[in-house]
Amino acid sequence: MELKPLSVLKYMSNTNDSIDVSKEYENRLNGVATFKTNLYPYLTDKYGEQHDNYPIFFIETRDLSILSADIYKKSRKIEQLSNSLPGIAKSSYANSLLTNEIQFSNEIEGVKTKREEIGTIVDDLQNNNNTNQKRLVSTVQKYLDILNINRPEIKINSFDDLRVIYDRLTAGEIDLDKLPDGEYFRNSPVRIGTSLETVHTPPANEKLIENKLSTLISFMNNEKIPPIEKSLITHFMFENTHPFSDGNGRMGRYLLSQYLGKKIDPFTALSISGSIHENQQKYYKIFKEADKYENYGELTFFIHEMMRLILDSQNEVLNRMNQLLETLNEYKNNLKIILKIEDEHDTEFEILLIFVESKLFNIDSSLGIKDTDLINMLYREDTKKYKKVKVKGIINKYEEKGILQKINGKPLQHEIII
Repeated sequence: MELKPLSVLKYMSNTNDSIDVSKEYENRLNGVATFKTNLYPYLTDKYGEQHDNYPIFFIETRDLSILSADIYKKSRKIEQLSNSLPGIAKSSYANSLLTNEIQFSNEIEGVKTKREEIGTIVDDLQNNNNTNQKRLVSTVQKYLDILNINRPEIKINSFDDLRVIYDRLTAGEIDLDKLPDGEYFRNSPVRIGTSLETVHTPPANEKLIENKLSTLISFMNNEKIPPIEKSLITHFMFENTHPFSDGNGRMGRYLLSQYLGKKIDPFTALSISGSIHENQQKYYKIFKEADKYENYGELTFFIHEMMRLILDSQNEVLNRMNQLLETLNEYKNNLKIILKIEDEHDTEFEILLIFVESKLFNIDSSLGIKDTDLINMLYREDTKKYKKVKVKGIINKYEEKGILQKINGKPLQHEIII
């Protein structure tokens, strides 16, 4: 028989006496392909009551193994394709993903932010510019860590580690009355749902929260659990525990992205919130199903659906990069015709091509490369070939020709007309 959620079997057992749900649960829990944890989430029964007497477990089914292998395979393709991108194109696309990831993660929680606002902070921080904007600076700094492949993986060993991440990720974003009222976490009860329906009631005070998170921290540091499955179980348990009054979703998705950035690749990690945002109702539905007491803490189906969302995000990244590369090659050929050259090492061609890459691979023209950044970058690369005065002269020359146009004065910024 096809593996079905235990809640479905329980419903089927009403008309089929041969279905023994309790026996099936024991068989699954103790099966040879089962990973059983010591995490006990709050599960909701059909009367709305909460119970935490079932441990989380999942079965490493054939489908899960195939999905996991597909994710790693797609990740290798993403890395190969991203490594084939020119430098400005790669960094611009990575920054676009990062900007979208923050915006989508915020929008899922109903927090409105502008791409331009986020992207400007990304640019300022990467170029060590002073930023006068207090809002989102700390959030962007945390996400930039995901792109830093040389940065060691973040280790969470204590409640303090979690609180430090939360404070930095949400700095300036949480209303005063929603800030943690306990030592590390909230110490007041909350409910999740609408004015008409309570979907989930997490632990009511800090002591109960700490009890759940202490085992979660141990689980997060258990290297014997497959990485993708571990990250998704952690995501579920963190959201189920809901340790803060506000910002849990953003924190949970950041932890998921941060972990997958090290275990899979940064491009995959920075596209997850986009996939969740596009499939928001499905995302909430799979959480609600996993929260059901009648599913006995089984997360096999939750992991399966979340893996599919990750694969969807990877396919979007691959498709977009392929489209952009194809367009870039077209514009590169057009640029050669306009300049009447064949030599791709021609200085004017190289400079204009950077403007093309910046425009194509950024999500908003205002976030494209600034003149000063371009001039300094090229000068660092070759002080003789790319003298600052010479590069400025080339930019001015093609502005006069109508190929470049000034779109910003402070800081000075041009964009190519294509």
